[in-house]
Amino acid sequence: MTAAGGVLRVLGRTAAAATLDLASGGVRAAEALTDAGTGRISTPGTLRVEVILLSDERGRPVADPASVAPALTTADRALTGGAGVRVRVTGVRVVPTPAPAAALDARANRALLLDDIIGRTGFYRRHSSAGVAPGVGSPVTVVVIRSITGRTTGCSLGLSADWVIVEASLFDAGDPPHYDETVLAHELGHALNLPHHPDPDNLMFPASSPPDGLRGTGLTRWQAALIQANRRVIPGVRRSGNPPTTGGGPRPRSSP
Repeated sequence: MTAAGGVLRVLGRTAAAATLDLASGGVRAAEALTDAGTGRISTPGTLRVEVILLSDERGRPVADPASVAPALTTADRALTGGAGVRVRVTGVRVVPTPAPAAALDARANRALLLDDIIGRTGFYRRHSSAGVAPGVGSPVTVVVIRSITGRTTGCSLGLSADWVIVEASLFDAGDPPHYDETVLAHELGHALNLPHHPDPDNLMFPASSPPDGLRGTGLTRWQAALIQANRRVIPGVRRSGNPPTTGGGPRPRSSP
């Protein structure tokens, strides 16, 4: 693939994702206004997440599939409690085919975007159930790899990709200086269009230093609104609730 072709592919995918997000956000905003006036309520939305673990040159998984479960639980608690969106894990599986070096030991941020443009991230897409094109309700694929260059332990390309990468060392509970259950949830936040946040208690704080300096998992109202508007979130079921109260009627007495 030529660099020009890669740029066009990434730009096209990003534009399609942005269009879907804007459309989804508009629908959710209209529903919220209607529900505020009628008293309708919604059950929590759903974000589908799949996890794939790469295998090294000898065909050995970079991590134990069971070791990812605590981080997935943390992500579910953070998004459910902070945004009313449940994380539904569609599967945790090992890719038995030995991954190429560029996939096992990835670069981060702008370098990862460049690698995506020139085709070095194709291994992730080929083994992801999300496919190449973004879609409404499509899952986010968490790819567990061996290492990421520098001090980075997770990375997302945001709008332009339906996958994120996280380092295998995050899930080794026997290695306290590296074990961190917040990174997976943090990268899902980036995949849902959330930028970094300056509050250390917020899920999107840029730094997390285990074991004593872990970021928090809180979310603000505007972050919750962005998450709920994302194309990947399947809306909850809207149903009738108690109608909003209006002035003029008798007020219930409170117990002493």
